[in-house]
Amino acid sequence: MRNGQSNSRGRLITILAAAALVAGCGRGFIPETYQATAIPDDVTELFVLSGNDQSNTVWILEQGGPAHMLEDLGNLSEIFRNYSDFDAVQLALVHQTLTLNHDLAPRHEEFSLAELQTEVDVSVEILHRTIKHFRDQDKHVVVIGHSYGAFLMARYLAHHGPDAAHRYLIMAGRLDMPEEVVNGFLMGMPYLFQDGVTPTPFPTFEPPTDRMLMEWRIAGATGHDRYTERLAETDLRRVIYVYGTQDVQVGRLTDDEVGFLKSRGARVIDIQGGHPSMFEDVDAAQIVSDALQK
Repeated sequence: MRNGQSNSRGRLITILAAAALVAGCGRGFIPETYQATAIPDDVTELFVLSGNDQSNTVWILEQGGPAHMLEDLGNLSEIFRNYSDFDAVQLALVHQTLTLNHDLAPRHEEFSLAELQTEVDVSVEILHRTIKHFRDQDKHVVVIGHSYGAFLMARYLAHHGPDAAHRYLIMAGRLDMPEEVVNGFLMGMPYLFQDGVTPTPFPTFEPPTDRMLMEWRIAGATGHDRYTERLAETDLRRVIYVYGTQDVQVGRLTDDEVGFLKSRGARVIDIQGGHPSMFEDVDAAQIVSDALQK
């Protein structure tokens, strides 16, 4: 435990850092000097592979975060071990903007909302090219996103629609993140949902690093749009949406979000648990596995 004076000083530094970011949060025009992260021309540089390379089914994984490093595929394999068809598929873990470009973090204060969302859309384009790559090989493509990956998948569907992949498994995300949470992340102040419902500021007790601030701002930019509006005309029958009823990290889906998903044809599965409950609970994992087979 740290003493009260240290905690207060840490909170003050965090708040001052957040205040310094406010000027960069306007949507505005993108300056001509801004250059979005370049995507490698070689599509095989956009993902890393694991699992059964002889399988006709590939699971394309959008990891949580945002983060500057790709998840360890060995750890991911353990996470998915409770999924009944796991050993029969190939895994493709896709890059995101920050895993490709580590030079953004030192400039986090310079980015407007429009620029941040342009960087988010780099991640969306990476996913789009990866899906096309495997569909061109006549693979059965399932796209799976958890946490931040779930937000990217909602944005992907808003940009490109559902037709490119066979199935979308979206877990522990939100469609309409509360505005105060979005603005908090854009200003470098993270939020949690202590009861799974109520947004609560979660100030850090140490000065946030440039990487942390960039990750939070990218998260805010991704959750900024109202996806119940952006997906209002989108057929979501290929979507399975799983959420935890006590999710502290992003909050549970609201009744309106659940109703919207069902109205567009998505299958919605609620798990009595938190953010990782759809992996950790064997029964929950089996429910999700069964849904993927339908």
